[in-house]
Amino acid sequence: MSARLVVSHWRLEPGLTAALALYGALYLWAAHRTGSRWPIRRTLAFMAGLLSIVIALESGIDSYDDRLLSVHMVQHMILLMLAPLLLLAGQPALLALKALPSARSRRRLAHILRSTGRVCGPVQCLVLFSNVVVLTHLPGFYDATLRHPALHDLEHLLYLASGLLLWWPVLDLEPAPGRRLGGLGRLIYMLAAMPAMALVGAYLNRHPTLVYPAYRSPAHALGANPLTDQAQAGAIMWVAGTMVMTAVGLWVAVSALLAEERRQRAREQRVLGTGGVT
Repeated sequence: MSARLVVSHWRLEPGLTAALALYGALYLWAAHRTGSRWPIRRTLAFMAGLLSIVIALESGIDSYDDRLLSVHMVQHMILLMLAPLLLLAGQPALLALKALPSARSRRRLAHILRSTGRVCGPVQCLVLFSNVVVLTHLPGFYDATLRHPALHDLEHLLYLASGLLLWWPVLDLEPAPGRRLGGLGRLIYMLAAMPAMALVGAYLNRHPTLVYPAYRSPAHALGANPLTDQAQAGAIMWVAGTMVMTAVGLWVAVSALLAEERRQRAREQRVLGTGGVT
């Protein structure tokens, strides 16, 4: 169902489309300004992140998010997991530092990034992410988002922001980090991020009655069993979320360990080289 909705029932939002187009244009301008030094893979990752937001909020996924909980959960996973991961893989902060025209503006941005890094450490990012995931899926808040479009839009913004905070420490993409998580630290960080999504997903997957009654009538109208749809929604968050976090956690942990090994070898070679000269 969700796969078909990606190519159907599109409903463009002019404000959102214009904002994402502006972000994409600014990124491309900055990449062009840096010349061939900027890797194309980063540009492709950032553009894919913007495209994933468009798919989540303007395709049939958004049109059916108030009819089927499983579709709504796919939207949540895109905004929480996929889009932030791709956007950060594009390293927009580093690109901005390279593309800004004056040294003063670069120093100002670097200061902002360092200040943000001190406030948003791994523990703070983890706590904020977990709270957003759990609290926004409480029945009272969730039902309110289905009745009030403005609150629903705020929920989407919270997911994007908390997803960016989740991936920021583990991907180590801050241009001038004051402190880094080691390979083991990143793996532990990702393991600590899993319980919130697993808790919500397992609750929805196993609950014997409808957690969000507003989906009863729309699901029946589409010929779907609302309890089965709820179980599928829980599985999407529980299983898919855990798989993504495990895969990324293992990848960044191994990458960090290999990078540290390369740095250690380089230090040893410098020591041996110095010893040879003396």
